[in-house]
Amino acid sequence: MGSATPMKNPRNVYHIGGIPVEFPYQPYGSQLAFMGRVISTLDRAQKDGHCHALLESPTGTGKSLSLLCSALAWQKNYQPKNVNGDVSHSKPDPEALVDPIGHGGGFIPETEPASIPVPENPEPAAAANVIR
Repeated sequence: MGSATPMKNPRNVYHIGGIPVEFPYQPYGSQLAFMGRVISTLDRAQKDGHCHALLESPTGTGKSLSLLCSALAWQKNYQPKNVNGDVSHSKPDPEALVDPIGHGGGFIPETEPASIPVPENPEPAAAANVIR
């Protein structure tokens, strides 16, 4: 976990794990620790190819804001260098389609945009709740 040092600018930027993280308020120590764990987990995931984390904190400690700020900062810091290059790396492993849990979790990214069929005669919502 890296130390957090505020930069003197109006955007409230803190360096956590070597990554500049914008945080809209003065963070509590628990928020700095949480963001440090998020960043170190994402770094480990990039290095190892997979990683999981269970991050807990009591109600009202700013978990959502800490997670969003640190994850977005990490993503911004590690954007692909060749945005318009070959995107074949974004296709899922064929074995992951058969066993998604065994290959990094239950999320399998779609290779093509989803097309949601629109019903021809949609029933009004009120009519669906009527007891017949």
